[in-house]
Amino acid sequence: MDDMSVRLKLALYLLVLFSVSIASSMLTFKLEAYSDEKLEWVIHTNNVITSTEKLLSSLKDAETGQRGFLLTHNLSYLKPYYVGKSEAKSVLERLYQLTSDNKEQQKNLDHLSGVMQLKFDELRSTIELAQNNQQTEALAIVKEDKGKAYMDDLRKDLTQFINIELLLLEKRKGDYKENRSQLVTFIKLQMVFLVFLAIATIFFMKRNLFDPLHLLLSSTKKMQQGEKLDISDIVEKNEMGNLLSAFFTMNEIVHEKTETLTYKAHHDELTGLKNRSMVNDALEYALQHAKRSHSKVAVYFIDLNKFKEINDTLGHDVGDEVLVKTSQLLTKTVRRRDNIYRLGGDEFLIIGQEITQNSGVKRLSSKLLEQFSTPIMIGTEPMDVSLSIGVAIYPDHDQQGEELIKYADIAMYKAKNDEGTTCCDFTPSMLKRESD
Repeated sequence: MDDMSVRLKLALYLLVLFSVSIASSMLTFKLEAYSDEKLEWVIHTNNVITSTEKLLSSLKDAETGQRGFLLTHNLSYLKPYYVGKSEAKSVLERLYQLTSDNKEQQKNLDHLSGVMQLKFDELRSTIELAQNNQQTEALAIVKEDKGKAYMDDLRKDLTQFINIELLLLEKRKGDYKENRSQLVTFIKLQMVFLVFLAIATIFFMKRNLFDPLHLLLSSTKKMQQGEKLDISDIVEKNEMGNLLSAFFTMNEIVHEKTETLTYKAHHDELTGLKNRSMVNDALEYALQHAKRSHSKVAVYFIDLNKFKEINDTLGHDVGDEVLVKTSQLLTKTVRRRDNIYRLGGDEFLIIGQEITQNSGVKRLSSKLLEQFSTPIMIGTEPMDVSLSIGVAIYPDHDQQGEELIKYADIAMYKAKNDEGTTCCDFTPSMLKRESD
């Protein structure tokens, strides 16, 4: 079994489960259908007994109506006579239908039907005589006690008929109870077997799925600790092992590519600095932190002076080198908790955090200008590179990130336009001038 593939094991296991389920369902269905059939026979026999009792009651009603009419000549007594007679015939027909499968009971009904006819003839003849004012003749017929003899025969026949049905009822009840007992026993066995299958399924899944996954997780921890691990050496040589190995390799490739794409999406390819896509979130986080710590945030908008001339006269390769050197000097100058971004072209942005006084803002501005006060080496040649810096401060100038960037940009253009000015802090008057 150990040499079998996981696929074959699973196929065989599912085949067994499917076969057992089908066989179990079919057997349960047959037992339930057989049980329903037994129950229908029990109900059927009860209906026969009830109808038989109703037949006797109808005969009594007819006889009571006849006696009442003979004694009183009140026509109202004829109503129970006619109703009882009609109902008795109807019930007899129903009994013939209900016992059509029982020849013995059919013979009993034939005899019963004959006696009933004699009884009804006796009742009819006495009523007709009374209606024709022949009361003496009618009473004479009654005194002969033929009607009583007919009723005694009918009671005897009906009692025998009911006794046969009662025996059938007890037998059919016994069959039904036995069948229900078998069904309950089978269901209990099914439950035991299903529990066994559930336990077997747990062990099967543990052996072929959960254990390999657990092994993979523990191996991942070893990899995190720097230990070299070949996944093909620690899994079984089957489909699950191949799947885990392939997934492991695929996961490494996907993870590397995802990290690369994520890095490229959020970083400038030339300088390696974070790009514009991360500015708003980072600035919002910095502002929330400053709000809690009651500190300041400074936004520095930086532009390289005469960068277009460098590109046009010396070429884009030199321009790219200038941008790389600039990003390196900016990174070297700022504090570890400050963030630098390249917005595009020759524009950079710095978010200065955890500043307690405005003097701290100016200190970083001075360091930036000082860093570019001497020529920088581009290849083997020194080159003068200067910055124009605009600064906006939270909460002094505004409390919204987008507005702070806008104000820092305005201040940067002010610094660029004023000769001799390389850094400028934002003031509200710049907004008026801009609108003018």
